Amino acid sequence: MNIPGELEPLKARIRELETEIRVQKEEISRLKDENRRWARMAGTDALTGLPNKVSFLRAIVPQAIQQAARDQNAAGFMLISADNLGPVNESHGREAGDRVIRALAELLRSLLDPGDRIGHLDGTHFAAILYPGELDLVRGRANMIRARVRGHSFPYGEGTTQITVSVGIASVEPETGANHRQLGEDVVRQLNDAVYAAKKASGNRVEVARDNRGEGDR
Repeated sequence: MNIPGELEPLKARIRELETEIRVQKEEISRLKDENRRWARMAGTDALTGLPNKVSFLRAIVPQAIQQAARDQNAAGFMLISADNLGPVNESHGREAGDRVIRALAELLRSLLDPGDRIGHLDGTHFAAILYPGELDLVRGRANMIRARVRGHSFPYGEGTTQITVSVGIASVEPETGANHRQLGEDVVRQLNDAVYAAKKASGNRVEVARDNRGEGDR
């Protein structure tokens, strides 16, 4: 009886199965990496590298409100919009405007604290969350950002340009049990109204959302 010889086909089959298992594991690992890459891309704005509108409004804003409710603290919100990019796009093309947007994203990121969150919603619109964010603190930071942007030279290729921003601000102290997503949507709508009011007043302003009763800051 030649047992060792009879085992050779079995050993060969085992080696084949081990190879197949290794290949399958490598493919699973590759697919996981690919899924993670697509997940990052789905939540990231391609132009600026910041969180995009979907991830910022559907995930980051509700999370900030939930944290504020849990801590019984205030979360501060800003909607920042460049006022005068139209002439850059018209005179130098869309790529020049995109370069200004990228540079603005870098400047805004540098002006915020490490714990603050910022996203690029669309076009000229950026949103930021400060936590904790009492209204006076948010107003002071917004005016600092407005002043720094106004004094900054933005490269767009052959030359540089200067722009201003309109900023809508809000401070929210959510109650326990509040609908975080709905409250976030309400805040963003109010911020949009505040930015519209700032632009209507010639831009380069900070306007308080909803309960604004005085003049904007210039």
